[in-house]
Amino acid sequence: MEYLRGPIRRLKHQWRARTLGLRLVGGYALLFTVSVVLLAALAYGLLIYFLQKPDYGFMEAEARELVEAYRRGGAESMQDVLSDSTSDERHQEILVRLADTAGQTVLLYNPDDWRPADLNALEREPPPAKEAWISLGPAKDGDPLGAFALRASPDRVLQVGMDADLRADVLDSMRATFLAIALPVVLLALLGGVLLAYRALRPLRRLVTTFNAVIETGDVHRRASTDDVQGEFTELVRLFNRMLARIERLVGRLRGTLDNVAHDLRTPMTRLRGRAERALQHEGDPEQLREALADTLEASDDVLQMLDAIMEVAEAESGTLQLRTEPVPVADVVDGVVEAYRLVADEEGVALDIHIPAGLQVTVDRRRMRQALANLLDNAVKYTPEGGRVAIRAWAREDGEANASVCIAVRDDGIGIPEDELPRIWDRLYRGDQSRAERGLGLGLSLVKAIVEAHDGHVDVESQVGEGTVFRVVLPRAAERPAR
Repeated sequence: MEYLRGPIRRLKHQWRARTLGLRLVGGYALLFTVSVVLLAALAYGLLIYFLQKPDYGFMEAEARELVEAYRRGGAESMQDVLSDSTSDERHQEILVRLADTAGQTVLLYNPDDWRPADLNALEREPPPAKEAWISLGPAKDGDPLGAFALRASPDRVLQVGMDADLRADVLDSMRATFLAIALPVVLLALLGGVLLAYRALRPLRRLVTTFNAVIETGDVHRRASTDDVQGEFTELVRLFNRMLARIERLVGRLRGTLDNVAHDLRTPMTRLRGRAERALQHEGDPEQLREALADTLEASDDVLQMLDAIMEVAEAESGTLQLRTEPVPVADVVDGVVEAYRLVADEEGVALDIHIPAGLQVTVDRRRMRQALANLLDNAVKYTPEGGRVAIRAWAREDGEANASVCIAVRDDGIGIPEDELPRIWDRLYRGDQSRAERGLGLGLSLVKAIVEAHDGHVDVESQVGEGTVFRVVLPRAAERPAR
């Protein structure tokens, strides 16, 4: 068997390397052909059974009739019965042999001219205890032989055999017919396999065509047709079209993001270049060179700030952002942010209203959480008109000890956010139409969302245009410190 493993392995590899369509055609053709062969074998076996049954019944009936005649009048009476049936064509097909227990022939009736070799096979059969069927196999002329043995007396055995030439002719005809239709059956199986594979793989061909068109043209607006698609392929085509739709949206967002990045980088890079050119024009003035260098550093800081923010968002979203979490009072986090923005709020004419309960704690990275809240407060102050108010509230959610959490809300009465922009404000570098008048990178809210989710929390927003916006940050609650 070792020498067969190599060819079998190569055959398997070649089969797996073929296309799915070819495998479907081959598999269907093989299944169809095997089914036809099995049905033909079943029909052949049933035909043998139904052809043998009357022959066996005839031989058994003749043997019992002859035994009765022998018991009435001996071998002479049995010979008379055989002589009376010579005109019967059916009786011309049987062989009758009466033998003693030693196997010696006492009487032989052989109208069908059994050959000596066939008779010798019958003579070698041992006498049965009462009765038995004898299978002699094919005769010398190829016809199947069979016999029925019956005890006629304690010292005599009667054997009735038959040369089933008619049965052999029928079976030969059936075998010839099967061989004649074998090639058309295989061709029909291959044709059926081709049609089945063509119809079954039609949705896949549409997908491949659409894929090739998208790859060659770059047009993600194309969609695979779902006409005449049924079964599992329907869902496959729909999922493919949904994937293309999502890719189209992502490509659109990517283009918008690149436009935004180019727009936001153009200003600091233009300032940097302008200052550098002015410095070259005042090579002999150290004060001018110092100012140009300062402006250049400021512009480069803006660029680095944008790149750092993008990297931080990427780290937070990928789960690689390093956090040093500890139980921290909410008031401590909020107060540090408010102090940093109080002067800016006063300059903008925006009032800050802070209400944080004492003893309320969250488990967070102090620096990262201040960074997130600073972005929310910066937006609130930036988009609140003069005379407006920004409120920061925090409270504990009483939803069970296992799911205890703290909600920090930043509310303003500014310009608000249009409803159609709310789902997209968390995207990187996305800036709404109303926010383009303000300087910014479009990374603040995406960074807020990434940091909060890195702390196993979540953030949501509600807004009405012209009425204001409220951002709610929900964080896991830390155990309160015991009173001293």
